[in-house]
Amino acid sequence: MGYADLMNGNKKNILRQKAASVAKVLQFAGPFLSYRLFGKTVPVLAGYKITHRCNLRCTHCPYWLRSGPEPTFEEVLDTMHRLRSMGARIIIFEGGEPLLWRDGNRGIKDVVWAARELFPCVCLTTNGTLSWQGLPLDRLWVSLDGPPYIHDRVRGKGTYSRVMRNLQQAPKSRPYVSTTISTENADSIPKLVGLLLGVVDGITLQFYYPYDGLPDSLFLPHAERAMLLDQLMMMKRLGYPIMNSFASLEELKRETWSCEAGLLANAEPDGTVLHGCYLKNRGPSECSMCGFAAHNEMTLAFRGNLESIIAGMKVFFGNSYARSFSGETD
Repeated sequence: MGYADLMNGNKKNILRQKAASVAKVLQFAGPFLSYRLFGKTVPVLAGYKITHRCNLRCTHCPYWLRSGPEPTFEEVLDTMHRLRSMGARIIIFEGGEPLLWRDGNRGIKDVVWAARELFPCVCLTTNGTLSWQGLPLDRLWVSLDGPPYIHDRVRGKGTYSRVMRNLQQAPKSRPYVSTTISTENADSIPKLVGLLLGVVDGITLQFYYPYDGLPDSLFLPHAERAMLLDQLMMMKRLGYPIMNSFASLEELKRETWSCEAGLLANAEPDGTVLHGCYLKNRGPSECSMCGFAAHNEMTLAFRGNLESIIAGMKVFFGNSYARSFSGETD
């Protein structure tokens, strides 16, 4: 094969990838227009807790305390089909630790392949202590809550080094880090962002919310939240890979921000599917305390905020497509 043939092949691959990205984005046009024109919300984003089992005992998570049978592969397929029929375009597998799910000789990789037949965007969030290599995901989040001494205090001794080892062994298309901010780690978040520069492709931030029996003591007061957000926005301006848009970070400083809960759906291991707020059936909801930044970002995007639309494209479809949409260049 000559040089010209090789270049033509590369161009064709690039064109195919761009066409696939455009096709994915177009699947969001219907729900977006339905909301903008008629105020109707479709649960575009679905979180699926495929298991409550976990190999860690994190201080800010209630799910490892729960028990119950795990769904079979057929039950997982049924739940995914129901989410898709409701309108979900993005599915995020959660836990517990989703990498632990098994049904006989089937594992999470089989689930991800099946999900790719149904959803334009397939994602997973993991505590990062187990290998995720080879999973055909559009986006993977690894949870990190601070520098070593903080992360290990929140999630268990030695977990930081295990996560970093797995991150360093990740393929070229590196994962994102997801960080939940509480009173335990708020002071260390700027340091964590600095440590991750050049290690991961991006960092998404959210704030701890006390639900399902979790302690109020971990909730970061709004005044402290606002000061930290100002600091993080400064770091974002300096080029640190914080993926939350400026619009979303500004909104999170306010106690009165609201979300379009109808854009969300959640599924439990037993097959229960709920349309609406993440806290539905999980305890009382106090919107002024909410720190679920993804819900905030998606709401802003559907309300027409260009920053949030581009942020969503970067997170779910990659930086190159978002740049072409926004007019940015490398």
